[in-house]
Amino acid sequence: MAVDKKTGVIFLVLLITILLAGFTAAGCRPEADDIETGMEDEQEISIQAEGKYVGQIDIQSVEIDVEGNTKAFGLAEGMDVSDIKGGARVSVTYLEQEGRPLLKAIEVIEEPVEEVFQDEGIYVGRIDSRSVEIEVDGEFMVLAIEWEAEVEGLIDGSIIAFTYREGEHRPVLLSAEIIEEPDHEEADKNEIIEGEGVFIGQIDSQSLELSRSRAFALAEGVSVDDIADGAKIAFTYTEGTDRPVLDYIEEVESPPEGAVMPGRFVGQIDSHSVEIEYEQAFSLGEGVGIESIEEGSKVVFKYQEGPARPVLISISSF
Repeated sequence: MAVDKKTGVIFLVLLITILLAGFTAAGCRPEADDIETGMEDEQEISIQAEGKYVGQIDIQSVEIDVEGNTKAFGLAEGMDVSDIKGGARVSVTYLEQEGRPLLKAIEVIEEPVEEVFQDEGIYVGRIDSRSVEIEVDGEFMVLAIEWEAEVEGLIDGSIIAFTYREGEHRPVLLSAEIIEEPDHEEADKNEIIEGEGVFIGQIDSQSLELSRSRAFALAEGVSVDDIADGAKIAFTYTEGTDRPVLDYIEEVESPPEGAVMPGRFVGQIDSHSVEIEYEQAFSLGEGVGIESIEEGSKVVFKYQEGPARPVLISISSF
C-alpha cells in the first residue's frame, strides 16, 4: 500500500517522540545498586546492642556499659528511663551522631540482682549535690545519692540508720533516717579552742580543710624514739587543758584510713612533747564565712569539738 508523503512525516515524528520518552525514563530510573546502597547507609546509622544500664546522668542523658565500654547517651524525645534500675541488662537502639549517641529505644532484658545493706553511723554532711559522707565505726564512707533518696532533712552530726547498695564506683545511698539528733546543748558546753594554720580550701558548702602544726604532750607509754623527723605518721589524740595529748603514733609508708589521722612528724620538742604537722577538716559554724580568705593564706581560728568533726566558730586571715 502506498503511503503519501504527509502521512510518512507524521509517522516519523511520532516514532522519534516515543523513542525520546523511553530514553528519558530509562535515565531517571535508579539502578538496583543505588537502592541497595541507600538502604545499607540507613541501616548503618541505626545501631542495636546489648549492655548494662549504669544510671541516669541528668534528665537528658544516661550512662550504659556496652561491651565493656561505658558511654553517655542522649535521650530521644519522649524517652522515659525512670523505671530502669542500675545494673539491669538492657537492649538498646541508638543513632551515632556528633557529640554523643542518641538513644531511640531501650528494653530491659534482665533485672539486676541487687543486695541492699543496712547500717548505722554519724551523718557528717553533704560533699556536693550528689554525694554525702557518713562515719561508720570510725571510718568515713563517701556515698553517691540515689535519685529518690531524701537527704535534705538530715542534720550534720546526727546518728542515722541508712540503706545502700554497691555502685559502679562507690556505694549508693538508698534511704536514711535520723535515729538521734546531735546534742546542741552539750556542744555549747565544749571548750573553745584557738589555733593557727594555712587555709587549704573549701571541701563543700559546709566544710573546709586547714593545714596546721601543733605541739602535743605525750601520753603515758607513748614513745617517739624510733620515729625520724619528717616521717609520715598515723596518730590519734585527745584535746587537753593546756595542749592536745598524743594517745598513739606510728611511722607509716602511706596515709592511713579510718579513725587514725595522717600527718608529718616535725620533731621532738622535749622529753614530754612533740610537734606534728597535719591537715584537718572542719565544719563551718552558723554565720562563719570564708569568702574573703584565699587558698594558701595563713589563718587564725576558733573552734569547738563537734559530734562528727570540729566546728569553726570564727576564722580570719592575717
